[in-house]
Amino acid sequence: MNLQSLNQAQLDAVTCPLKPTLVLAGAGSGKTRVLTNRILYLTQECGVSPREILAITFTNKAANEMKQRLWQFDSNAQFMHISTIHSFCASVLRREAEAFNRSKNFTIYTEDDKKSMLKKIVKDLFDDSDAKMVDGFSDSISELKNNAPELMLEQETVQQNNDYVALQLEKLQSTTQCSNTQDLLKVINEYNSKMAQSNAMDFDDLLYYVHKLFANFPEILEKYREIYKYILIDEFQDTNKVQYQIFQMLGSKYGNIFVVGDDDQSIYSWRGADSKNLLKFTKDFQDCQIFKLEQNYRSTKRILDLANKIIVANAGRFDKVLWTQNEDGLKPQLFTAYNEHDEAYYVCEQIKNLCYLNPDYKLKDFAILMRINALSRSFEAELLKNHIPYKVFGGFKFFERKEVKDVLAYLRLIDNPADSEAFFRALNVPRKRGIGDTTMAKLRTLSADYGICLVDVISDERNLEIFNSSIRKKLLDFHKLYVELVELCGKLTVGTFVHTALDILEFRQVYKEMDDLDRSMNIDELEQSVVEFQKSFPGATLSDYLQSVSLSSDLDEKTAKDFVTIATIHAVKGLEFKTVFVVGLEEGIFPTSSSTYQLETLQEERRLMYVAITRAEKRLYATRAKTRFLYGQRKNTFPSTYYREMEKILAPERKPISERHLENGAFLDKLNQTKPLQSQPSTAKSRAEVVKFKPGQIVQHATYGQGIILMIKNDVADVIFEKMGKKSLNLKFAPLTIIK
Repeated sequence: MNLQSLNQAQLDAVTCPLKPTLVLAGAGSGKTRVLTNRILYLTQECGVSPREILAITFTNKAANEMKQRLWQFDSNAQFMHISTIHSFCASVLRREAEAFNRSKNFTIYTEDDKKSMLKKIVKDLFDDSDAKMVDGFSDSISELKNNAPELMLEQETVQQNNDYVALQLEKLQSTTQCSNTQDLLKVINEYNSKMAQSNAMDFDDLLYYVHKLFANFPEILEKYREIYKYILIDEFQDTNKVQYQIFQMLGSKYGNIFVVGDDDQSIYSWRGADSKNLLKFTKDFQDCQIFKLEQNYRSTKRILDLANKIIVANAGRFDKVLWTQNEDGLKPQLFTAYNEHDEAYYVCEQIKNLCYLNPDYKLKDFAILMRINALSRSFEAELLKNHIPYKVFGGFKFFERKEVKDVLAYLRLIDNPADSEAFFRALNVPRKRGIGDTTMAKLRTLSADYGICLVDVISDERNLEIFNSSIRKKLLDFHKLYVELVELCGKLTVGTFVHTALDILEFRQVYKEMDDLDRSMNIDELEQSVVEFQKSFPGATLSDYLQSVSLSSDLDEKTAKDFVTIATIHAVKGLEFKTVFVVGLEEGIFPTSSSTYQLETLQEERRLMYVAITRAEKRLYATRAKTRFLYGQRKNTFPSTYYREMEKILAPERKPISERHLENGAFLDKLNQTKPLQSQPSTAKSRAEVVKFKPGQIVQHATYGQGIILMIKNDVADVIFEKMGKKSLNLKFAPLTIIK
């Protein structure tokens, strides 16, 4: 068989019997290699026809990479179906379009197309087309189709007492005029009806209608079971309910379903992914065999040791311990900065120094990872100052973000009343004033007819006679607000003015009501950018600040081939970098404040930390700031749970000199002793006694009581105690005895 080189665990998974299989693939363990080799094994050793193979990946990029690898071998990859789940479902629906009254040339709507249609529907039903309201309905429709497909929403009545519908209704009631289940169903049914009239499908529909086909048309399901007898699925931890059920229906007949995933890297619950699908798979397919890929090819031993100790605190996970034959490597570094500017300066200096000292290092070898993209501004500013190219992933560059541009629209209009684009942008933010496109078009005409700017048009009620009294009042109130801000700008320093203007305009209040931490922090960061600009240029005006923003160079990122990556952790899953900086490790930021209310969300935050750590190959830095500009003022912060844990792991308290000779940083466990010292063994155990200890044994500690050995490395055992939690003990000296 023409297989690529595999380690023993990979080989065992690749050549396992043809029955339901779960491969738990740790970070950097070569899961793509296992998937491609499993396909080669099926075709070359088991005589499986390439046409009977369905391989599902999470992204188009991953699908293309798998095809390219298979094309290197004589595997007839062109006859296999290798794609994302959405692409697979689209191909099924085009073949079966008649079953649900569509033609096979249906259009696939983007998210913008979907919201454009919903905007018209919501406007007709509620006489409102507020973006927040449209987003609320869009999210609810997606949630229901992805996680409650059995409700059969299209043109059918959903019982009002359904728990999932009630949950969506509760979300909508806080942000829209939707007050009862019938309103929600009216929007859903109208949307589905118009999509049918347009012969269109959105991305949720692709999954929903395939589920509906397979559930309601047994003959169609049977046809695809016979076509695709061998199913392989990557990133299984990222599947949602409707995806899981599609795979379950397809794979239940022959059981030749091979799934690869890692519950420790399940970080997409916000879009429906359910990490419990891995465990559910082992129960629904009772003959399931499980393999673990724990050898990591990416990171150093010290980085993996840290990752293992961070993730082990999560309960209900499959037990995995990453290990590597790579070098020990450098110890991960922690840095506590005074503020966010100091934090960015430190990160930038490390990048400069490492590039100077290591000619092999490129800028693309560095990643600055954060939980919330609002933190990027200080790093963007510092990199710009040092003429270091960068790109932001997982969000727009700071000054390109909507809420930032909304605030800047007010500032631009105050500085330049003739700025018509700023006028129209400011008119309906941060709260909708109910001034629509028709009114704006008429204002443009009046401005052209009178030969005056828009601000001057709305300054005189006599200019607004073509509008009804309600619109006139809204426009005059906006002008009154504008005049108030202009007068304040003339009296205050630029920093004080921006702070005052943000309070008057209620930008922070709006995002606080929406519980939108990202946008709220972006507003804070914008204000802080003004404060920093004023410190650098004490006599600066608002016009000076706006000019600095406009002239901020992105160092021609379109042509730059070498750049530092600034990204949210979500955006870099599956990627790797020689050096990683995990920044903003403060309580309320990472983990986020909203995650502390539910165990599952708190566990997902920890998984995010694990993903961030395991992106690093050679060097890892974790940073936090003692103070940060939050909610309109500078506040003291507290180190996050993960930062405190890393401090204990990486920099244990200094022990008495008599204990410092012990190897590997292990130490005698004499803290909180309740028994006299002489009651503990005074001599070291022999080698024969030490080797008797094994992972999984129940042991008794003279002080901590009973515990279970989790792992042993270099005579140091990680033991979990019932009352004291996890402890690392040197077996040669610790007062441990084996019970069972």
